[in-house]
Amino acid sequence: MNDRELIRKVHAGNKEALNVIIDKYYDDIYRFCFYLTLNELDSYDISQEVFLRFIKYIDTYTYKNLKGYLLIIARNLCRDYLRLKKRGDIVEISEDEVCVDKELSNIEFKLYINAILNRIPFEQREVVVLRIQGDLRFKEIAEMLGCNLSTVKSRYRSGIEKMRKEMADYEE
Repeated sequence: MNDRELIRKVHAGNKEALNVIIDKYYDDIYRFCFYLTLNELDSYDISQEVFLRFIKYIDTYTYKNLKGYLLIIARNLCRDYLRLKKRGDIVEISEDEVCVDKELSNIEFKLYINAILNRIPFEQREVVVLRIQGDLRFKEIAEMLGCNLSTVKSRYRSGIEKMRKEMADYEE
């Protein structure tokens, strides 16, 4: 079932269609939030908030690009999170307090990539994450962000170049 049909069913009161939407996009939204915030627990909370806001305003939603719409909500919530974090209004939970049952090498690689992503400007980071993790085309990203296609391509190229430089500097 495509997104347009799911939205019609949700507007008609079908709660199961809403569950299908959440199941379909939750992982993508979570990964996007994680790569922007670099905080696993807060990314879960932000992802939940994305869908709560979507549910709250579902009656006013008209179909365009559902994944893009959800990613815009996530982007705005992540920006709010980062703004609060910078001001010191968010208390971090140390990694010792979080039970992690993944392989150490996998965690180290993710932390390495996240640290590099964290060093590039937010606008470049979001384009890189949307392109690579979100698997979106540049045109879709430009529409989502409300900016020029060449701006998106430039941000992506600059972000990737900065990441390559960070990786080279780290290996030396």
